[in-house]
Amino acid sequence: MTNTRPDYQNVDDVPLTRLHLDPENPRHDPIHDEDRIIAQLFGAEKTLAVAKDIAQKGAISPLDRIGVIEMEGNPGHYIVVEGNRRACALKVLHDPQKAPNTTIRNSIESLRVSENIPNRVPVVVFRDRETAAPWLKLRHLGEQDGAGTRKWGPAAKDRSALGTTPNRLAVAVLDRAEIAGWIDQAMRKDISVTTMTRYLSNPLIRAALGLGSSSELKFTHAPTEVDVSLQNFVNDALGQNGANTVLSSRSKKDDIDAYARALHQRGVAPHTTLSAPIDAPAPQKVATTKIQRNPRSPDKRPYIVQSSFVVKHQDKNLRRILKELQTIDPDSHIFSANYLVRAAVERIIVLYALRHGFHKSGTPDHHLVKQCHEHLKNNGVPANQLKFMRMAESNKDAPYSLDTLGSAVHGAHLPTRKGLIEVWDNWETSLHIMLDRM
Repeated sequence: MTNTRPDYQNVDDVPLTRLHLDPENPRHDPIHDEDRIIAQLFGAEKTLAVAKDIAQKGAISPLDRIGVIEMEGNPGHYIVVEGNRRACALKVLHDPQKAPNTTIRNSIESLRVSENIPNRVPVVVFRDRETAAPWLKLRHLGEQDGAGTRKWGPAAKDRSALGTTPNRLAVAVLDRAEIAGWIDQAMRKDISVTTMTRYLSNPLIRAALGLGSSSELKFTHAPTEVDVSLQNFVNDALGQNGANTVLSSRSKKDDIDAYARALHQRGVAPHTTLSAPIDAPAPQKVATTKIQRNPRSPDKRPYIVQSSFVVKHQDKNLRRILKELQTIDPDSHIFSANYLVRAAVERIIVLYALRHGFHKSGTPDHHLVKQCHEHLKNNGVPANQLKFMRMAESNKDAPYSLDTLGSAVHGAHLPTRKGLIEVWDNWETSLHIMLDRM
C-alpha cells in the first residue's frame, strides 16, 4: 500500500536490506561507518532492549513507521532518519555477527532469532531531510506546549494498565478524588496506590466505603454518602485525618479489619442502601470559593474585611460585626478591630455548630473549632481548603487561633493592621464554606 502526499509517502514492505543507518543521526556525532554506528547505538542508546522487545513480540510497533529519505546515487535504498534504533536492532537480530562485541552477540543469539523477526518493514519516505525535520522535531523536542509528544504521568500509566493491574479500583478512586477536587495532582503523588489497593482488596473495607466491586467503581449506597466515605479514605491515605487513621503499607489483615470498623465508628460509612449496585455517577465537583484579593499589599489595605465578603445569613449580630469590620479604621482602633475579627470568626463557627446540631454552651473555642473542622471534613470539604482551620484547632498559639486573638485584650500581644488582615485572609475560605452550608 502506498499513500502519497507532496512531501512524503507511506510505503509498506520495504526490505530491511535496503535500509541504511543514518550517519548524521542526532543521537551521536557524525559517523560514516555502519559498524561504528551499530556499536554506538548498542553502547549508549540501549538498543539491546529494543532488540529483546522485538524478539519477544515478533514485530516492531505498528504505531510507528520508520522514517526514511532516498539514498542519493543508490535508487531503491533509503537512509533512516527516524527509527535508527529499531532498524539497528532488526539488522543485528537477523545477523548477530553485526553485534559490536561478544557479550551483545551472545545476548542476541540467546533470543533465538526466528522467522518471526520481520525482514520487511513499513516506512514513510520523506522528500528530503528538510521535509522530515519539522516532524522529527515534533517527535523528539519534548511537549512544545502540548503539540509534541507528552509523556504519561504515574496516574496515566496506571490507567493505561487498568485491564490487568490489581490497582484498578484504587486508581478509579483517585481519579474520582481528583475530578471532584478533593485532591490535586501534587497531593495525588503523595498517595501510595499499592497501599490503597491492599485496603480495597478487603471486602470489609469495600462494604464500609459503599463499594460493590473489587475492580470497578460500583456504589452500593447513596452516591453522596459514598463520596463522603471515599473522601475520608483518600484523606487517610494522605495522612490528613490524624495519626490513628493513616493507611499503613505494613498493616496486617486484623489492622485493616479494624480500620473498616473505625469507618463506621467515625460516622463516615454510608448508611442509605441502594436496591442494587450502580455505576458510580459523575462526582459533584467541590466548588472552590474564589476570593477577590486586593492588589495592594496587606499593610495598605484600608479595612480588615473587604466589601466582596457578602453574607446572606440573617443573623443580626454577625451582619453588624462584619459591617463595622468593613468600615473601621484599624490604625485608629486596632484593639477594636482585633476584637471584631475574633467576634466574626467565633460567631460564624457558633452559627455553623448550631445549624448542624452539635453546639453546646461552654465548649472551649479551640474544641468548637475542632468540631466544625471535623464536620466539614466528614461532609466533603477538601483538606486543602481547611488548612488554616486545622492549624487553628491544633495549635492554640497559632497567630490566627481564637485563643491568640483573645489574648490581645489582656495585653499578651499587640495586634497590627497587617497582622489582622493576614488573620482574616487565612480564615476567609473556611468562613465562606461554613456560611454556604448553613
